[in-house]
Amino acid sequence: MVKVQDIVNKVEEFAPLSIREDGDPTGFQIGNRDMEIKKIMTTLDVRPKVVREAIDQHVDMIMAHHPIMFHSARNLDLDSPQNQMYSDLLEHHIAVHAAHTNCDKAHGGMNDWLMEKLDLKNVGYLNPDDDYSIGRVGEVESPMDILDFAKKVRDAYNLPNLRYVKAENGHLVKKVALIGGDAGKFYPEVLASGADTFITGDVYYHTAHDMMAYNLNVIDPGHHIEAIFTEKMGHKLNDWKNDNHWDDLEIIQSKVNTEPYNFI
Repeated sequence: MVKVQDIVNKVEEFAPLSIREDGDPTGFQIGNRDMEIKKIMTTLDVRPKVVREAIDQHVDMIMAHHPIMFHSARNLDLDSPQNQMYSDLLEHHIAVHAAHTNCDKAHGGMNDWLMEKLDLKNVGYLNPDDDYSIGRVGEVESPMDILDFAKKVRDAYNLPNLRYVKAENGHLVKKVALIGGDAGKFYPEVLASGADTFITGDVYYHTAHDMMAYNLNVIDPGHHIEAIFTEKMGHKLNDWKNDNHWDDLEIIQSKVNTEPYNFI
C-alpha cells in the first residue's frame, strides 16, 4: 500500500525543501497525506484542464513542478476558475504536491535535465561553492555565433521560435549558463561565473537591456521548456516504484499542453 506521504518523502529526499528559494510556496499543496494512492500523474502545471484530465483518468495524486498555490485565495467563491479547481481536487480526493525551485537545484534535477539537451562540456554549478546551486554552466565544443547557438537551443528544445539578446560587443558564445523558468534576476551571478551567454525564460525588457550592456548574450526560450519535468519526474517515480516494490502504483504523464502562448 502506497500513501501520499510515501511519495512526498521520496520527492523531498531527492529535492529537499530546505534548498528551495526564499518565498517559493513549493511542497505539499492539497489533500490528505495519509490517503492511499493507486495512480499518480506528473505535470508541469496544475490548471483546470489538467485537473479534468486527472479526474477522467481516476488519478489519486498529481506531482507538479509549479505550485498550484502561488498566491493565497482571498475567498472560496466558485465563480473563480482557480477556486473551482481547488474544489474539484478536494471533491475527487486528488492530492497535489509540487517540486519547484528545490527540483531546479537538485542533483540530477530540472537544470541538469535541461542542460543535457544542449550537449555542452565541462558542465558544473553556476555557483561552485554551493552544493545546490540554482543554475548550471558549461562550454560549447567550439566558439560559435550567438545566432547559430540560438538556433541550436531552439532545436534542442523543439521550439517554434525564441528570443535572444546579442551582447553589445558581439562576442562569440563560449561559456553558457542556464537556469530554467524565470531567472533573469540572477544575471549578476551569471556574470560572476564568467559565462558569456545566459539561457533563461521570461526575460524582462529592461533587464535585457542591462544584460546586453554588460556584454552578456541572452537566450530566452520561454518558460514552458520546463515541461521536461513531466517525463523526467515520471521516470523517477517509476524508479522509486521499482526500488520500493510499489507494484500496485500506476504512474502516468499528463498529455495536456499548458503552454499559454501561441506563435505565428
